[in-house]
Amino acid sequence: MHHACVFLLQRCNFEFTVADIKQCLLREECAGAGVFVNPAFIEPFGLTLIEAAAYGLPMVATKNGGPVDIHRVLDNGLLVDPHDQKSIADALLKLVSNKQLWAKCRQNGLKNIHLFSWPEHCKTYLSKIATCKPRHPQWQRSEDGGESSESEESPGDSLRDIHDLSLNLKFSLDGEKNGDGGNDNSFDPNGNPDGNATDRSAKLENAVLSWSKGISKDLRRGGSAEKSGQNSNVGKFPPLRSRNRLFVIAVDCDTTSGLLEMIKVIFDAAGEERTEGSVGFILSTSMTISEIQSFLSSSGLSPNDFDAYICNSGSDLYYPSLNPEDRLFVGDLYFHSHIEYRWGGEGLRKTLVRWAGSTTDKKGQSNEQIVSPAEQLSTDYCYAFKVRKAGLAPPLKELRKLMRIQALRCHPIYCQNGTRLNVIPVLASRSQALRYLYVRWGFELSKMVVFVGECGDTDYEGLVGGLHKSVILKGVGSRAISQLHNNRNYPLSDVMPLDSPNIIEAAEGSSSADIQALLEKEGYLKG
Repeated sequence: MHHACVFLLQRCNFEFTVADIKQCLLREECAGAGVFVNPAFIEPFGLTLIEAAAYGLPMVATKNGGPVDIHRVLDNGLLVDPHDQKSIADALLKLVSNKQLWAKCRQNGLKNIHLFSWPEHCKTYLSKIATCKPRHPQWQRSEDGGESSESEESPGDSLRDIHDLSLNLKFSLDGEKNGDGGNDNSFDPNGNPDGNATDRSAKLENAVLSWSKGISKDLRRGGSAEKSGQNSNVGKFPPLRSRNRLFVIAVDCDTTSGLLEMIKVIFDAAGEERTEGSVGFILSTSMTISEIQSFLSSSGLSPNDFDAYICNSGSDLYYPSLNPEDRLFVGDLYFHSHIEYRWGGEGLRKTLVRWAGSTTDKKGQSNEQIVSPAEQLSTDYCYAFKVRKAGLAPPLKELRKLMRIQALRCHPIYCQNGTRLNVIPVLASRSQALRYLYVRWGFELSKMVVFVGECGDTDYEGLVGGLHKSVILKGVGSRAISQLHNNRNYPLSDVMPLDSPNIIEAAEGSSSADIQALLEKEGYLKG
């Protein structure tokens, strides 16, 4: 039959190449039977799966990575655990022995493969561009220092990736959704060979823009009504908007008494400018908001002593409440919309619990579990674990590797001198929270001064360097060097720009007067 096809092409004087014949023969071979198998431990995308579907081959593929999205669109096979040989064998046997299932998967692949074509890709690409917001949206700016009202735009997309859109987007091609009933925005996705390519491109862009505007309005109506009541206590313009400087206390002390001592030293260093209100303060820590409340109460501090609280290693952001009789703190829910991208949620938590159960002291006689879940310290965006033996805690690179194999993304942080492990979204961090304050409230990073110790939690280096001024308090948090950073294969000096003009050091045992003089010299306090 193969020779007959070639002979027929020759007799009809068709122009063809060897590649054309090979493609024809390959498609004919795949039409008979067979299954395409991709059992990789993790597959970033899976182009071979798309190529196999184009030839009508059902797939048996790994459930880690891109094949999950491809299967969601094509529905042309089975997903398996690449570590389970029996499940791979069972999936193959199921497809080759069940002719109806094989035919259904083949048909689904051929029917839906156009969703990975260039025209569909262009539609998705243009729709993403249409939904992008400006880097500095209107809602965050206030020219008169706090009198203008906020825009209706939600700040949900300014720091995180745009939500993935479905590949099979349905556009309004005849203008019915716009209510004009005309054909000005119509578009033929297959193209008209007699038409003008520029006109067709313009019509596509108009259709995408019209569609995206309608979606944006629906999202604003649904999201603003839900969040307006929960964020009402935050106020449109919190006190930090009126500050000339912000002092961020991100010192990771060994004890709470040490933290209290450093807070008082920094408060005293601010002097009259703290009393006048020109300098505000932010507490950035790995503690939960409940732990912070207990700490403030036992230390004789007021919640209003700070303009904001960055909690749980940067996964939660709180402000002092305007109604302390009702509640002392109010959370910024918009912040969660910035960091929730690809947050694993309950599936990630279960995986981490299983991992924690495997962390035992194999060298000891008791075989004691090293890492255990701390449910009372966990939140929706921070899964906390207690570490019983900091010296035996598994390196973070092993945990990250395990999560990548499971196609899960997160940001694990050892904190509190190695006694706790916080697992937060991959886009969350204490330094990211400072950038959010700039985007959300327009407070310039160059007007922030971040106080850190000589060392700290494993996210320590992210707080040092950048546009803000960093003050390293020598001798503070030095124990963490051996407890938390002993499993690094590189020194901290390799990842910290210590020669930056924005990094200054305060000598060990510096008093409030010494720090005040240092800040006055740098121009961050009035001399």
